[in-house]
Amino acid sequence: MNVNAIHRGSSGMCILTVLSLLLAACSAPSAATPTTAPGGASTAAKPPATPAAAAAQAAAAQPTAVAPLDQAYATLYPAAKQEGKLVLYGVGTPDLYEPIRAGFASRFPGIELQGVDQRGRESREKVVAEQQSKNYVGDVVISGTDTQAELVSLGFTEAYVPAEIGNAIPGLVPAGGAMSPRTLTIFTMAINTNLVPPDQEPKTWQDVLDPKWKGKLAMDDPRGSGPGGTILSGIDYLYGQDIEQKLADQKPFFATQAGPIWTALNRGEYAIFLSGGHPDLIANRRAGAPVKQIKPSDGVGVTPIGQSLIKNAPHPNAAKLWIEWSLSDEGQSLLAKQGYAVVRKGIKAIEPEASLEGVTFLPRDDDNTKLQLIPERTKRWDQLFFRN
Repeated sequence: MNVNAIHRGSSGMCILTVLSLLLAACSAPSAATPTTAPGGASTAAKPPATPAAAAAQAAAAQPTAVAPLDQAYATLYPAAKQEGKLVLYGVGTPDLYEPIRAGFASRFPGIELQGVDQRGRESREKVVAEQQSKNYVGDVVISGTDTQAELVSLGFTEAYVPAEIGNAIPGLVPAGGAMSPRTLTIFTMAINTNLVPPDQEPKTWQDVLDPKWKGKLAMDDPRGSGPGGTILSGIDYLYGQDIEQKLADQKPFFATQAGPIWTALNRGEYAIFLSGGHPDLIANRRAGAPVKQIKPSDGVGVTPIGQSLIKNAPHPNAAKLWIEWSLSDEGQSLLAKQGYAVVRKGIKAIEPEASLEGVTFLPRDDDNTKLQLIPERTKRWDQLFFRN
């Protein structure tokens, strides 16, 4: 991933506070003072005969350093193995989650992983219900920033700072360990290449307002949080609310789950999916579907995906171990291999759909002022898109 691309395009993103990593400096031990044996003979150690011997002697005198991540693994894994289970909310579709699950299980055998594929709003509702009923099931919630921020504000998560947080892209690191960064998801147009020839591919968001696309557009339900809201609020900030009515006139199809839209897009029932997530697009393309990602010149939606430790988690050590591994070089490399845009410095996107090179971002809506507008805009969108 190109870190500079994130900073160049981040004028519309909520820039999160960078954690300060404090390094403790250790002074070298002073040399031993020679003593004098009876009779005046010195008992000081003789200097090594060769440079190699000197180096060996110095190495032997130093304690073996243990990397912070190794220390975390050594502490957490035995306790996690005793817990024997880990429940994750928001893991994504099975084809994306299974390789990640298998990688963790191979690295840390003896822990049963139970992953639930659900949207952020569904995870939020489940966590809230569990906390209120004190029937605790979930350990980790994986979601976008809106859901994470709400759960943190409700006091339903516990702060946890991974050992290798310093290797994450600074602009994506929240303060105080409220959430651990995991990946980024790029939400943008996905087209059916059988229905959208190269010379008709949209170049901007306004291009989808062409009458020829009427009845041929699909989108995630924008009400509340989620990719539909990310796209619609982003183009609102760019072009004003008038664009909402123009989009409504195009009679787009809405769904609360992305899966049915991808199925319909692959079959040719729709030509353009307006809020397609890049991991799903990669999975569908790999499966042979006639789909292609479009990154409009006026911006794509980018959602930082984080994960947090749920308060009163039944398996807290397994949860922390998962968070540690997810941010490690091993975990992030495996996520990148599956097509995710990762947050660890130095790991580049493997798939073109996950690349942020030269990409412009749509304005985001996850600062405190804009978050307060969610109920108002949800009501407006409900009237505009779902009551006619």
